[in-house]
Amino acid sequence: MSDTKVVAVILAGGSGTRFWPLSRELSPKQMLSVFGKTSLICATIERARMVASEAAVEIVVGATLLDEIRNHLLAQAELADVALDYIVEPVARNTAPALALAAACIEAHDPEAVVMMLPSDQLIDSGESWKATMQAAIEAAATRDVLVTIGLVPTRPETGYGYIKAVEGAAGPGALPVDCFVEKPDLETAQRYVAAGNYYWNSGMLVARARVILAELEAVADNARIVEAARRIAALPAGERLKAASFQLFESLPKVSFDNAVLELSEHVEVVPTTMAWSDVGSLLALEDLTRPDEDGNRVIGGGVAVDSHGTLIYSPQRLVATLGVRDLLVVDTHDATLVVPRERAQDVRLVTDALAKREAPELREPKISARPWGTWTIAQEGAGFQVKEIVVTAGSRLSLQSHEHRSEHWVVVAGTATVTQGETEIEVKTGESVYNPIGMLHRLENRGPGELHIIEIQVGDYLGEDDITRYDDDFCRE
Repeated sequence: MSDTKVVAVILAGGSGTRFWPLSRELSPKQMLSVFGKTSLICATIERARMVASEAAVEIVVGATLLDEIRNHLLAQAELADVALDYIVEPVARNTAPALALAAACIEAHDPEAVVMMLPSDQLIDSGESWKATMQAAIEAAATRDVLVTIGLVPTRPETGYGYIKAVEGAAGPGALPVDCFVEKPDLETAQRYVAAGNYYWNSGMLVARARVILAELEAVADNARIVEAARRIAALPAGERLKAASFQLFESLPKVSFDNAVLELSEHVEVVPTTMAWSDVGSLLALEDLTRPDEDGNRVIGGGVAVDSHGTLIYSPQRLVATLGVRDLLVVDTHDATLVVPRERAQDVRLVTDALAKREAPELREPKISARPWGTWTIAQEGAGFQVKEIVVTAGSRLSLQSHEHRSEHWVVVAGTATVTQGETEIEVKTGESVYNPIGMLHRLENRGPGELHIIEIQVGDYLGEDDITRYDDDFCRE
């Protein structure tokens, strides 16, 4: 096994709708850092590097989220020396097409490589139990043509997870043959599963050789065109994969999970049981783990006050939120949106995001604060035809050389000194001074230090989306 190439594949295309308003379409759950010092996707990458080969980590992400994920990861100092490649889905079609595309890209270079597929939005203890579990899975995948899943030994009769049933009487150590997969059960059934001892929570992680993933997909007649499309797209140069033909080809594929398409049907599936600490962060109730309850069962994170309230969770890192005389509520407050929901309906938050989608509410799409490789921006005010941002540029960093088709920008320096490029001209703009960039002007903002540069940016135009950027030169290799 020592010579086996292990490639970490991080599925990062999820929208995290059940975590709104903390997650947004352009800043989904995997980019949140509320559960630790780093975001969930950064923690996943660091965890993967503990057991993967020195090959680049492959990030599978949809075309609409590519820039945001890449900007987020480029801004993380702890990942500065980690090689990251991006496998871009032309359009989201669930995990079976996504994993097929990743496996096809890896197979083209090394069909015997072991793929370690990890969701990007899970919370896992990255200690010795993690390493031992994944090494056991890699050992099984490297020595047998099987699909190896990771099963969590259940600690309670959980009704919110799917289960993996190992063959009765199978014994470890290592991977066990799988009897079947079971969907989310009712409470009585979940209690029987826990008592039986051979049922495990389905973690959503998978380890297998690239060629085995594709072969097991092809073994099911309905999946043959998924594999064909994945191989056709993988054979193209990376820059050609998002052209119209590839988009149409991928869009024609069924929306189907890898579990439904393969794992529930294949006879070549094994499971590695583990007791490592794990959470799929499936709903906002996961925030309860961040603090202990008071004597009335209330949990307050940030600026909250619970008066005559019981069993209520308040998450409000920026503003003061007060509850009075309420019971069993979940209150989540952000810069621009507040959610109030009964705790037992935390899984139904998608009903809210569906309603917001019908209204085309901007609060569904992007957050007020966004990390960039060069610093951050925060939306301070917005209205019809204008937007005001605070931009912070770290010392020694600069934005791309760019232009906009739909907006002009007026920069006011409030701290530091900005070096501004306009066309062929370079000027210094000091604290209290300003500069104007008309629509279409080639421009760049730079901070030559030593401290942070803070500017107020006033955008005016008929379209103010982040995708109205044409880059001509970029230190971070963004197109």
